[in-house]
Amino acid sequence: RCAHRYAAPMGLLMEGRLGGIVALAAPAICLAHAAPIVSGALAVAAAACGARYVYLLAKTLKAAVFGPLLMASMSRVAVNRDLTSEEFFRVDGAPEDVAAKREKAFRALEAAWKAKWAKSDETRKYLRKHFSDLRFKASGFESIHPIFQKVLNDALDPIGIVASTKGNELTDVEGYKFLDVSGSYGVNCFGYEKFKEFLKAGEDYAHKLGPCLGPMHPVVKENIEMLLKIFRKEEVSFHMSGTEAVMSAVYQARFHSQRRLTAVFQGTYHGWWDGVMQGAGNDRFASDCIILKDQSLDSLELIRARANEFACVIVNPISGFGWKNATTSKLGHAKVTAGEECIEKYRIWLQKVRETCTQNNVTLIYDEVWAFQLGVGGAQDLYGVDADLLVMGKSLGGGHATGCVLGPSRLMERRDPHRPIRVNYVIGTFKGNPMVMGSMNAVLKYVQTPEAAQSFQSLKDRVAAWVKSCNETLSKKNLPISVAGYR
Repeated sequence: RCAHRYAAPMGLLMEGRLGGIVALAAPAICLAHAAPIVSGALAVAAAACGARYVYLLAKTLKAAVFGPLLMASMSRVAVNRDLTSEEFFRVDGAPEDVAAKREKAFRALEAAWKAKWAKSDETRKYLRKHFSDLRFKASGFESIHPIFQKVLNDALDPIGIVASTKGNELTDVEGYKFLDVSGSYGVNCFGYEKFKEFLKAGEDYAHKLGPCLGPMHPVVKENIEMLLKIFRKEEVSFHMSGTEAVMSAVYQARFHSQRRLTAVFQGTYHGWWDGVMQGAGNDRFASDCIILKDQSLDSLELIRARANEFACVIVNPISGFGWKNATTSKLGHAKVTAGEECIEKYRIWLQKVRETCTQNNVTLIYDEVWAFQLGVGGAQDLYGVDADLLVMGKSLGGGHATGCVLGPSRLMERRDPHRPIRVNYVIGTFKGNPMVMGSMNAVLKYVQTPEAAQSFQSLKDRVAAWVKSCNETLSKKNLPISVAGYR
C-alpha cells in the first residue's frame, strides 16, 4: 500500500499512471512472439489500467479548471506593448473629437493629481524605483490591462504616503484625510485605535524580553489555550505569515497521508506560494495542485475517484459571501448575490465537502488568514462545519506579521511514530516572538469580550442598513447598478 503511494506520483494528468501503462504495454509488444502467454497477460493488464486511466481522466477533465494553467502558459509567450498617449485615447477607434475631449479631461486630472500630492512626489518616485513589491502592487496588474498601465501609472501614481491614522481615517503627508475602506489587506478589522492598543501590549513584552526566541514566555501558553478553546482544536503551530502557515498545513497533510495532490477551488487565493497559486502569478506549473470548479458536484466526484492521491482540500470560507470576479465586458446589470441566502447555499456546499473528505480520509483545510472577519469563531461557527486544519493570520497578530495553524494531534505531529528518521521539518525562528505573542494575547482576550461581540453585531447591522439605503437611492435614480453586502 505504501509502495503504491510513493511509486505512483500523479499530477493533474496522472503522469504516473501513464508511465505504468507504458511499462506494461512495451514488454507485451516485445514478448508477443517469444512468450505469447506472458505477452497476453501484460496486454490485458495494460488494457485494464488504460481503461481506468481514461475513466479518471474523464472525471478530471469534467471537474478541473484549466483556464489558470492556460494563463500561466500564455504568460511565457505573450509580449507586452505599451500604448502611446495618442493610441491610449483612440484605442477603441473613437472619433477624433471624442479622443480630444478624453485627452483634455485626462490631462486636467493628471495636473490636478500631481499638484495635490506634490509634497510626496519624491517619496513615491523613490519607492517605485527601489521597493519592488510595492511597485508591483501599484502597477495595477490586478485591475488594469497591461497595455494601458504605463500611461495610467505615469500620469496617476496611486502610491499613498501616509503620516498618521485615527479611527478608520488616514491622513497623508499633504494633510488630506481619507476613509480607509481597504482595511490594510484584511488586517485592520477592529479599527486603528484598537490595533494601537494591541501593538502597545506587544511592546511591553518586547521591552521585558527583547528578541528572546528560544525559551518561551508564559504568554505563549496563554495564547495557545485561548486559540484551542475558541477553535476547538488540540494543537497549534505559529508562523510569520499567512502564506507560510498555508505551506505548513499542506506539508502536514501530505506528510501524514503520504499523498501528493492538493485541491483548491477556482478563484481562491491562498498566498503567493507557487504550490497553490493559480494563473499567471505562478511561473511554475504546479502539477501537484488541481484547481477545481467551485460548488460543483463534479469536483466532489473527482475527489472520491482519485481519493488515494489527494492529501488535502483547501477552502476559502469567504467564498460563501458571493464574491465573484467583476465583469465589464457586457452591457446590462450584472447581478451580484450576497447575504443570508448565499451563506446558506455555501453552508450546504461545505457540508458536502466535509462529508466527502471524511469518507475518503482527505484533510479539509480552512484558509482563514482573514482571521475574525467572519466572527470570533470564524467559518466553523458561521457555517456549522468543522475543518481538520485551520490556517490563520493577519489580524491575529494585532498589527504584527503572523500565521497560525490549528488542528488535531494526529495531523500536527512532525514525526512519524513508526519511522524515527521520517520527520516533517516545519519550524520557524520567530515562532514565539515575544512582541507578536504579546499583541496576539491582547487580540485573543479582546475578541472574547462583550464589547467585541457588540461591535461585530453593530457593524453587521450598519452594513445591512447601508445596502438597503444605497439600493433604494439607486433605484429611484433609475441607475442600472445595485450593491450587495454581508458582514
